[in-house]
Amino acid sequence: MIYTDGTKLFFTASRRADSASMSLKNGDIVNAKILSLKTDGAARIFFNGHIFEGNVSGALKEGDSLKMRVIIDSDRVFLLPEKGSETSSSKDIFSKLGLPQNELISNIIAFFTATETRLDEKSINRIFNFLQKKAAKSSLKEKERGAFAASLIESKGLELSDELFSQIYAAIFGGGRDKNDDEVLEMINHLKGEGLHWIILPFEREFDSSKAAGSLALLLDIGLKELKSLVLRCNFKKEPSGADESWIFSLHDKEFTFMREDAELSKKEKEDLEKLFTFCLKESGFFDSEAASVFVRYGEPPKFDPPPSVDLRV
Repeated sequence: MIYTDGTKLFFTASRRADSASMSLKNGDIVNAKILSLKTDGAARIFFNGHIFEGNVSGALKEGDSLKMRVIIDSDRVFLLPEKGSETSSSKDIFSKLGLPQNELISNIIAFFTATETRLDEKSINRIFNFLQKKAAKSSLKEKERGAFAASLIESKGLELSDELFSQIYAAIFGGGRDKNDDEVLEMINHLKGEGLHWIILPFEREFDSSKAAGSLALLLDIGLKELKSLVLRCNFKKEPSGADESWIFSLHDKEFTFMREDAELSKKEKEDLEKLFTFCLKESGFFDSEAASVFVRYGEPPKFDPPPSVDLRV
């Protein structure tokens, strides 16, 4: 048995009788990424094109990517960091998938990474080919949104079509309610993909002088019964002027972000809103202790970067 620092194994998982683990051999070097890590050492790690659940005992942190050596003992798989190994360039994942490194592909891979889903070349190619013509005249924001909508459809095992894509895109990003939104999103929400599960809920609410409509996206870990991420997109229509304001709010890990999408705010406006939302989160119990506090900032939600390198063998 190989140990690190003389005493500690770094990742241990049961060896399942399927292609994800049976293709592994003693001594294999894999590129692995720690996807999630709990205080008790329970972890999810991505390597060999699949998600493995096991236990970490060492100095690894959530989000770490590194080369690791496979040690197989009976019904267990051990992973140990390779001494002196350097993290591969992020370009490796694009070359392994045979795809160009551009904004559209990055957004598609970010969806798969966020949902801890196997990076499947065929699926990514289908999404890329479907969006390529649409993306030619799209802004960066539209490319990001299109990649999310198309990847959501693909991850649910549905066939990508112009009609379904348009319905899903409008339901999530349209900023208004349509009678078909509930039916389309109900279908999407009841189909579970490989990894984590996005649920999209449209909403509409009237206030004294304005009306709000949009969508709430929840990234759920059904197995662990955890909320991994939350994104609220909201369009406010003020009365009687009818002026619109588009906002996006996000909660991921211990970071709460917010931003206005249709206009830039002054520094003072941002600071005042950061204080307001910090107060609101405190009132809601998000600051019960220092460890549980949430960081509040103005800006875009954090992006899920693809792992620097992934072994795609199955």
